[in-house]
Amino acid sequence: MIPPPPPALQAASGPARTSRQLRDELRQIRELFDQAPGCMTVFVGPAHVVQMANPAYFALSGLTPDIIGKPAREALRRGYANGFGPLLDAVYATGEPRVCRNAKLSVTRYPGGPDEVAYADFILQPLRDADGRQYGVLCQGHEVTNQKLATDELRASRQRLKATLDGVQAMFDSSHDVICVFDANGCFKHVNRHAEELWGYRPDELIGRSYVDFVHPDDLATTTEAGERVAAGAPTKNFLNRYVHKDGTVVPLMWSAVRSESQDSIIGIARDMREHMAAEEKLRQAQKLEVIGRVTGGIAHDFNNLLTVVIGSNEALVEALDSCPELQVVANLALDAAERGAELVSRLLASARSQPLAPQAVDCAKYLDGLLPILRRTISCAIDIAVETPDEDLRCMADLTQLTSAMLNLCINARDAMPGGGRLTLRAERQGASDGGAGFVVLSVDDTGEGMSPQTLARALEPFFTTKPAGQGSGLGLSMVHGFAGQSGGRLEIDSELGRGTCMRLYLPRTSQIAVAAPVTPPPVGQVQVRHVLLVEDDDLLRDQVRRQLTSLGCRVTTQRNGHDALRRLHAENDIDLLMTDIVMPGGLNGRQLADQARQLYPRLPILFTSGHTDEPTIAALRMDSEAAFLGKPYRRGELALKLTGLFGDRPVGTAASGASARATAAIIAENSASTSMGLEITSVMPAAR
Repeated sequence: MIPPPPPALQAASGPARTSRQLRDELRQIRELFDQAPGCMTVFVGPAHVVQMANPAYFALSGLTPDIIGKPAREALRRGYANGFGPLLDAVYATGEPRVCRNAKLSVTRYPGGPDEVAYADFILQPLRDADGRQYGVLCQGHEVTNQKLATDELRASRQRLKATLDGVQAMFDSSHDVICVFDANGCFKHVNRHAEELWGYRPDELIGRSYVDFVHPDDLATTTEAGERVAAGAPTKNFLNRYVHKDGTVVPLMWSAVRSESQDSIIGIARDMREHMAAEEKLRQAQKLEVIGRVTGGIAHDFNNLLTVVIGSNEALVEALDSCPELQVVANLALDAAERGAELVSRLLASARSQPLAPQAVDCAKYLDGLLPILRRTISCAIDIAVETPDEDLRCMADLTQLTSAMLNLCINARDAMPGGGRLTLRAERQGASDGGAGFVVLSVDDTGEGMSPQTLARALEPFFTTKPAGQGSGLGLSMVHGFAGQSGGRLEIDSELGRGTCMRLYLPRTSQIAVAAPVTPPPVGQVQVRHVLLVEDDDLLRDQVRRQLTSLGCRVTTQRNGHDALRRLHAENDIDLLMTDIVMPGGLNGRQLADQARQLYPRLPILFTSGHTDEPTIAALRMDSEAAFLGKPYRRGELALKLTGLFGDRPVGTAASGASARATAAIIAENSASTSMGLEITSVMPAAR
């Protein structure tokens, strides 16, 4: 029970208050104390003796009334040890109240029950007598376990929701697609960050504006119609349209959109289609090249056979018409036209990556130095030409003839881009490989000319595309270089901008092989040493023409129409010095198969293969054979003489032809010998279109 107040307080009450009245007041106070819904406990003295505790306190703590009269240290062992004791001490010592909220308690709700965690808000207030002296501490409070747990759960739920929203926002913003939310009127309500990358507008520049403000004018009608269908509840997928970037460029997009009725909005996802459409364009180009390759390959063999006959016949006419200059001019015109036709077929094959190649190690510094005099004779003196090569020994693998044709094409393109003069720079650089391989050699042609527009640059490598006037370019120049680079294991890159010039970079595989330029010695004019050649050619016209060329070079010729007849002739007699055979032949025994069987009979028999078109693996196989060579059709008699001389080694091919023919053959050999000493093999090259 509540202790009686000190004597001084009793005296102050006066005789008017009887003992009965005092007991009634104390009883009423006790009833209020016991019936209080909150926990109440009275601690008296410095030891904090528990003098009173109401039922609400016992219900919360699980303690029993036997704690009355005991010091708090004994009565409330767990609470006292967990920080309640120091609070009582502080209030009793200072007379200042203490408030605790969401205090964590360990309680036992009933005797023998489990320990539970509970939470309470309470206040500790000092108790004073009538004279103001402190004699105890009143603790009152109430349990807030349910509220605390509900608050914690709400907080945790909010944190989980925030984490989820943060994750969704992160995905929203990191998506490679544009994600947009539109209101019922088609205005942007929300966009992710990728929109700025795709369209150039910040999200705040889009919010509140209608999507039609950004659609390409040509796509506005179809886009509006699609938007109306989505607004009516019909979702759309794979809808393609174009938006206009802030800088004015056009961005193709693929849309999927659906209406959210609960939000009264439309959610749209747009995918950037530029890379996809570029890949499709590359595929179309590859298919176009494949078609060109098939068509070109299909006609190249027969067409080159015809051109070989035309070129050989006109060569003979030119020599025979020395005494008739007027007709000799006509024959020369026909010869030039035939060679231009051969060059066109060669360019088509190169564009389609079907040109037979004979790669060899090329010393890049010597090669560019050797190319420089030719360029100075070809390019206007208003253009300054410079060659920059590294100090290191830099070699690449490439077909020398095709490399020269490619470089001259690039240089002529650069010349045409600088009609008023400028600077042309040729460079050789090394580029390492990411996988630790040999890497590439980069031969670049850099000009200070007019440059290309983005539209021209996008189509520069297309076969037959040209910006030159009709009749001034075939449109095969760059596509030929591109095809040659790809077939050689490299690539062609173009860096160009209007008004800032163009840089063409030809990447070719780097090699450590030694570049050797073998000298070619012209045969003594007039020396006759007859060689017996077995000529195998299924085309009647061509077989007769080549027989005449071989005869004019002093050779004895036996001709056969197919591989089976040629093989029977080889079995019959051992008098053949060289087998000259077409690779592509009907009858079930092609030139390569014939050569294999001939070598079983005569292992050291020299073999000269010819073809208007053949596959690269066949040519690659020939490089492994020191007793074999390849001569592509069409060819001149001088080229035939060079191949025969190379196969006979120190046994030069003689000539029984006229003095004019001998001089022509010697001139061709001498010209090629001079070129070879520079590391070059020059062929006729037509200007190509940029």
